[in-house]
Amino acid sequence: MAERGSVSMQEHEQVGHHSHVGRYALVWIVLLVLTITTWALSRLHFPGGWGVLVALGIATAKGALVALFFMHLWDQTGANRLVFLTSLVFVALLVVIILSDNSTRFPLANPPGAEGALPLNATDYAPAPEPGRAPAESAPRTAPAAH
Repeated sequence: MAERGSVSMQEHEQVGHHSHVGRYALVWIVLLVLTITTWALSRLHFPGGWGVLVALGIATAKGALVALFFMHLWDQTGANRLVFLTSLVFVALLVVIILSDNSTRFPLANPPGAEGALPLNATDYAPAPEPGRAPAESAPRTAPAAH
């Protein structure tokens, strides 16, 4: 425990002691609403990558609420908030890098059934050539006649 004259004890005494029960209850209700929203939106199928972006946005909001209020960053100043914001920037950077990497992959790298992947059924492919007959693309070409 800090001694009576230490800096940490002086900072602790300067902070006003008041109940945050109302604030915690409000944040808890907002977290519940966001969780239910996440569940409800998971039942909808957004085109393209919008479903992932909406889910990441809700998750970011929930994480920020937990960090700001339950980890007491809302009441902090200076370096603690800077560390929090820096970590959010790096997480956003990593998410953008991963999503951009996945969006530029060729179809074989995407899971079957995903947008941009190869067809699921064998009937979706072009029909196989007849036995003993070469496909039209690979038919030998004749050389032009020389004059």
